[in-house]
Amino acid sequence: MVTREINNSLIDEAIRHSKERLQYEFNRFGLPTPQRKSMILIGTIGQLIFKEYLEEKGVEFDFEYQAGEYDIMDFSINNEIVEIKTSGYGPRGYNHLNILYAEDQFQAGIVKGFKYCVQIFINGYIRKDKLLVPSNCNSATIAGFTLFEDIKKYPNQRVFFGDDYKVPINDLIPIEQLINND
Repeated sequence: MVTREINNSLIDEAIRHSKERLQYEFNRFGLPTPQRKSMILIGTIGQLIFKEYLEEKGVEFDFEYQAGEYDIMDFSINNEIVEIKTSGYGPRGYNHLNILYAEDQFQAGIVKGFKYCVQIFINGYIRKDKLLVPSNCNSATIAGFTLFEDIKKYPNQRVFFGDDYKVPINDLIPIEQLINND
C-alpha cells in the first residue's frame, strides 16, 4: 500500500472540478445534492492522487478528466484501461473496507474494456452524514488493484444498493506490480 499526503491545492482543484462535473453525473443512489457533491469530490480526489503518483513514478499514461456526459476511462497505462475506485473513511480507518462495485457499473466497465481497478482510500469522511469534510482530508492510501474481470469472483451475500460485489482489500495486488508491468 502506498500512502500519500493530500495537499490543499489538490483539494481546491478537486472541489472546482467536482462542481463542474455535478451537472453531468447520473444520480444512481438518489442522494441529496450535498451527498452527491461529496461522492463526486471523493472520486475526483482519488483520480488526482493517482495522477500525481504516476507522474512521480515517471509512468506514461493517458488521463480522462471527465466533465461531460460520458467518460470512457479514468486512466490508460500501456493501452489498458484503469478504473479508479475511491472510498472515504473516518476515524475507524479503512482496514475494514472493501472495493464495492454495483452490478450495473461492473457490466458497463466490461463493455468499456476496463482491465484493472485500483482502490484508493481517503480520510475525512463522515459515514453517518455521507459527507467528506475537505478540511479533514489530508491522507490517501493507494491500497492496490485487481483485474477488473476478477471483481465478479466476489459476489456480496447481502444485497444493498450499490455493492453487489465486495472485493476484500487483502486480496488486492500491490500497485507497484501494475506500474512496473512494462
